[in-house]
Amino acid sequence: MLDRAISVSDILRATSRAMPQRKAIVDEAGSLSYLELDADVDRFSRALCRLGIGEGDRVAYLLWNQRELLISYFAIVRIGALTVSLNFRLTPEELAYQFAEADCKAIIVDKDLAELASKAISISDLPILQIVVGGEAVPGQLAFADTMRPQADDIVNLPAVSADADSGIWFTSGTTGRPKGAVVKHRSAVASAMLCNIVFGFPDGIRALGAAPLFHRAAVENFALPVIMRGGTNFLFKKLNAAQTLAHLEEYRINCAFIVPTLAWQLIQEPFVGRKPLPHLTHWVSASAPLPPVLSERIQQRFDLPNGVINAYGITEMLLVSSCPPAMLAKKPGTVGLPAPQTQVIIHDEARGVLPVGEAGEILISGPTAFSRYLNNEQASREAIVNLNGTAWYRSGDIGLIDADGYLAIKDRKKDMIISGGENIYCAEVEQALIENPAIREVAVLGMPDEKWGEIVVAAIVGNSNGVVDLDAIIKGCGALASYKRPREIVVLDQLPRNSFGKVQKDALRALVREKLELIRGQQRQEA
Repeated sequence: MLDRAISVSDILRATSRAMPQRKAIVDEAGSLSYLELDADVDRFSRALCRLGIGEGDRVAYLLWNQRELLISYFAIVRIGALTVSLNFRLTPEELAYQFAEADCKAIIVDKDLAELASKAISISDLPILQIVVGGEAVPGQLAFADTMRPQADDIVNLPAVSADADSGIWFTSGTTGRPKGAVVKHRSAVASAMLCNIVFGFPDGIRALGAAPLFHRAAVENFALPVIMRGGTNFLFKKLNAAQTLAHLEEYRINCAFIVPTLAWQLIQEPFVGRKPLPHLTHWVSASAPLPPVLSERIQQRFDLPNGVINAYGITEMLLVSSCPPAMLAKKPGTVGLPAPQTQVIIHDEARGVLPVGEAGEILISGPTAFSRYLNNEQASREAIVNLNGTAWYRSGDIGLIDADGYLAIKDRKKDMIISGGENIYCAEVEQALIENPAIREVAVLGMPDEKWGEIVVAAIVGNSNGVVDLDAIIKGCGALASYKRPREIVVLDQLPRNSFGKVQKDALRALVREKLELIRGQQRQEA
């Protein structure tokens, strides 16, 4: 027993015993110490056991960034069940699909989301027990508050959970097709928390703002869990806009925030004059989407961060893969840095094998944070996990290269790469050139079918509200790109379709662009 690897639940238990009076959570309901949080997790764990939920069962939660989410997360894994974290931005049909895939037995849901959950459960036709947070239960539901009341016949000893047991099912925030459920073990989640503390150097007692939704694996196991490991405080708020985020960063003297590029653009465009220094924010971590050099520069100019922006690269299936400290980000713009400890990254080509320094190919990753398999999808698991010389590697689907110093740069998604006239074009490279134009607030590039070239480069842009979009000037401004990489068509949209983590949904975008192009060409025919 002395060499037993720890489980996710052990992280909270250890911090509670070492620092019982430290604040674990601050949210709209007040604060919880680590002693109080651990006791609440025990109470809810026992309630789940009384309800017949045990080892291997799947329990979903549909919650905002609130204390009940972390209580649910730890209570579910404490009894050997699996968490199924759900995105509150999904439709009932999309949620019903995930209910069915995971075969959920129960769901913990905020009262404001209960109607959405009920519709999804009805569509799924599964007998899913609803535990409602923050309100009274209607027939067929239980109130979360009632489950937290001590019972005379409570189970005294909760089960021992192995580090090799499955801890959760995290549906990918993919940009095409149906999401896949990545099954994760306790061992992987614990390794993710440990590596983040090593890589980011979170200090003792760190104060972290939950700016990203906690239904994402990275927001929990790359940030909230490492913060708990360090005895820090997670500041959680149900709904945050850009103005509220800035206010909380100042008011609570936040020193760690995971801010995706989409939110970063919104923050720098908030209507305040000049600089707005954030001297306490030592860890501004950017991930989930490319960080254009112009954005990192504007963040630093506007907020005068003491340590700049840390650019990181991660995937649901692997979590943190690499990170680039601010000093190197300035020297190597666009890089996502060096691999995390114990993490290996290679650039691979199916025909040529491992590629040499400086050549672009698919990024393959191996390390202790890896997921174990895709739920109910053996074919997808076989396609995603390959064995090379006795080592299992995850095929990321991202195109990148490693430079002579070992730094990784992301070029594009493999499926998004455009082939025009036989030439490979990386969407991310064109996007970075376009975003330099001050008239453009957001941009996404994709390939559209063309009889002559096979595909042509098309840019979808969202203009800044204070400027007129001059399409000819935008194309001329791409002079640093080879002629075949420049957009042949530009479509102006009010906004880009994005998923909950800020990634552009390319299927939805392609449909919008196709519709816009047909309208433009129809008008041109009429004018001719």
